[in-house]
Amino acid sequence: MKAVGLYLIVEKEKQGAQKTEGGLLIAENAREDIRYAKASVISAGADIVGIKAGDAIYYDRHAGHSIELDNKVYNVIKAQDVVVIL
Repeated sequence: MKAVGLYLIVEKEKQGAQKTEGGLLIAENAREDIRYAKASVISAGADIVGIKAGDAIYYDRHAGHSIELDNKVYNVIKAQDVVVIL
């Protein structure tokens, strides 16, 4: 699988549920205080400079769309949605 142009194929890191001070478990997708998601880059399009496969990134969690291939879910996002490269 290879990204084209200014697109990235990423695999989102699973955070799991987190426990509040009061003892409630909150699912990752229910947390509104977290705007960015952490992911690992699987493939970067040829027009992207500075991001390569294997990089860990943070991107806007509402960006892009998901695709499923071989029972794994990947996200396809635009390079402009990346805010941090680790």
